[in-house]
Amino acid sequence: MTHEEHHAAKTLGIGKAIAVLTSGGDAQGMNAAVRAVVRVGIFTGARVFFVHEGYQGLVDGGDHIREATWESVSMMLQLLSSLKIRGHKFNMQCLVKALPSC
Repeated sequence: MTHEEHHAAKTLGIGKAIAVLTSGGDAQGMNAAVRAVVRVGIFTGARVFFVHEGYQGLVDGGDHIREATWESVSMMLQLLSSLKIRGHKFNMQCLVKALPSC
């Protein structure tokens, strides 16, 4: 990727917003996919939001919608792997609620 292409990629999302919501059920690879969406969105200049409580959270708005940050998904995969090893079942919706930066 050339310098110009890299700069162009970093500005693709300026002025745009992405809402990330899931059904809340367990789905293999969902946490990694959500993390990738957040990071690519932020990298390209878009504002990225987590929507809690699925479609109902999108309709209700307010505290159900919170802006995502790079830090809010930084340790997500490591934390989930550690919890799964201990026998806990967690999904992205539960983890996002637990993160203080969200």
